[in-house]
Amino acid sequence: MRNRPVTIKDIARHLGISYSTVSRALSPRMSHLVKEQTRVLVRQAAIDMDYSPNLMAQAFVKGTEGVLGLLTTRHGTEFTRRQINHLVRAAAEYGYQVLIAAVSDQTASSVDNERVDRFMQLKSRDVDGILIQAFGEETGSSRIVHAAVGELPVATVGYAGDGIAGVSLNLASGMQEVTEHLIGLGHERICFLGEDWTGADGLRSIGNGYRDTMRRHGLTPRVTPVESSRARSGYNLGKALRDRFTAFACCCDYTALGVCRGLIETGVRVPDDVAVTGFGDFEVSAYVSPSLTTLTIPYEDVAATAVRGILRQLKGHSDSGRSIFKPRLTVRESCGAG
Repeated sequence: MRNRPVTIKDIARHLGISYSTVSRALSPRMSHLVKEQTRVLVRQAAIDMDYSPNLMAQAFVKGTEGVLGLLTTRHGTEFTRRQINHLVRAAAEYGYQVLIAAVSDQTASSVDNERVDRFMQLKSRDVDGILIQAFGEETGSSRIVHAAVGELPVATVGYAGDGIAGVSLNLASGMQEVTEHLIGLGHERICFLGEDWTGADGLRSIGNGYRDTMRRHGLTPRVTPVESSRARSGYNLGKALRDRFTAFACCCDYTALGVCRGLIETGVRVPDDVAVTGFGDFEVSAYVSPSLTTLTIPYEDVAATAVRGILRQLKGHSDSGRSIFKPRLTVRESCGAG
């Protein structure tokens, strides 16, 4: 019995043809270079031999174009899960399946090393292109992307580097809009609950948006760090900071929901006494009481743009375009203006 997956070299030996011919025959973007009779033989052999990864064989059966890889980190966060779902849907609309490689959320140095390992694993699975999801993780993403240039199509999601196809979110502008909205409602003592702007990931730009807006209005920025358990941390901070501020701008909806609960339990009315805003527009946020004012991220547009960037490269076009999307302010009850 075979104790290892079938490879392209196994198919080549079985048919008595070259490895490169099999590789081209199985590639949606290069199969036209192989005679039709050979393509049919190779694809049938891939199915008969249960070629691994079987995703490609399944694609032949279903009539789909091929397989895209998706390299992601922080698989457990709400932001990441929702973006992954939209990327998979966008790829499916163009006939592509998605093979996901997730990096565990560990220390920064180990994440960089693991990200490179996962990237190489995706390459070894004969994917047609790779999407890299990294919210603000510019250093690691840049190293991987530039190492892949010329080898296969790559597009980034959440970080757009120079010379490569990428889609990013202007998180700072979103938080600027939130802060402007709160100031417009008459608030001056506004606290940002999240990582300080000296942090190493995407939350840094959210904090920058808050800080810059406060200073532009002559107000003093106040930042309080949030622990990894964001809902619980928000709850504790809401109880502890109840009488120090008139508004809390939170780094995510879970933090904001925790803050609301903590404030209400200590007799503070939301939004009558204190306004609260979130970030992310999670599904539950529209159905709590008070419903949460938050920033809505255009996941669908981001995903569709990233996938189209890969597909243009598969068709032989040089794509180094950078697309930037802005979160949209969704006003509900928790800020007092809904």
